[in-house]
Parts: sequence; C-alpha cells; structure tokens
Amino acid sequence: MTNCKALIIPADQSQPARVESISADLETLQYLVRGNIEAVSGDDWHFYLNEEGKFLGLEPNVRAGAMVLQLTGDVQDVYCGDVVFLGETPDGDEADVPERVRFLAALIIGTAQPAA
Repeated sequence: MTNCKALIIPADQSQPARVESISADLETLQYLVRGNIEAVSGDDWHFYLNEEGKFLGLEPNVRAGAMVLQLTGDVQDVYCGDVVFLGETPDGDEADVPERVRFLAALIIGTAQPAA
C-alpha cells in the first residue's frame, strides 16, 4: 500500500480543500469519493471522483473544475462530488500530488496544509 499526500477538494464549498496523507488504495479512494471511482488525468497528476456522481445528483465540484481549467486550459466535463488529486510515478503508480498542483490550489481555492 502506498501512502501519498493527496489534495482533497469537497464539492461542498463550505468545507475546506485540504492536503493530507492517505493510503492510496482502492478502498480508501472509494471511501473518500463515496462510491466507485473514475479517474481524470493530466500530465503528472490525476484525480478520482465518484463515477456515478452526476447520475446520483451529487453537487458539482466547482473548485475541481477551476483547477482543471487552470492546469489544462480547458474543461471537458462537469465534475460532481468530492475529488482526490494525486500524482503518479513514471511507472504509473500513485504518488504525492505534485507541488505545482498544491501551489495552484493554494492560490485559486485555498487549502489547508497537512500537519507536520
């Protein structure tokens, strides 16, 4: 099991986005997004969300959409429910969310940093 620093962005904007260390296994990811996971990928990052978020009527995650727009210059979808951003190794394994993604999150949505 891999422990990684993840950027967690709740869909509920009254809840703070945060960076925390998680076990990046399927069970933990499913718990965090409250269901089966779907991945959205970028260059050196990806995030997971509930694959049935729209069907279940989960709240749109405006902050995740803003992050994708800033990271890629384009948004292809409406992301619903909580999301978990991670990085990846050259082999495709889970890794800490990239520092540039954490920095961007602090700038555009504000994030709580993990305890030391």
